Amino acid sequence: MAYRKRVFLNPISDSIPSFIQATADSSDEGRYLLGNYSVIIGDCRRNAMLEFSLTNAHQRTISIQKIDKLFKVISEFRDAVYAEAEAINKLEK
Repeated sequence: MAYRKRVFLNPISDSIPSFIQATADSSDEGRYLLGNYSVIIGDCRRNAMLEFSLTNAHQRTISIQKIDKLFKVISEFRDAVYAEAEAINKLEK
């Protein structure tokens, strides 16, 4: 099952391009190992690309660990930003 998605993170009206793009090619039910599995995060003129190789058992393990760690850090960062925004909002009132 292939997956492709690109989402703009800032409103287009702000004229500050920020996006996330994720691609996971189909392995054709496990028969094709050389697909593109990547995430690109772009902000203004900077882009970061993370690749997740599935070519062998070792690489699949590493890639699964990498995406799990990335998700965990992003989730914790989200919680921290929410908490700080709430503290700032309270002080401004």
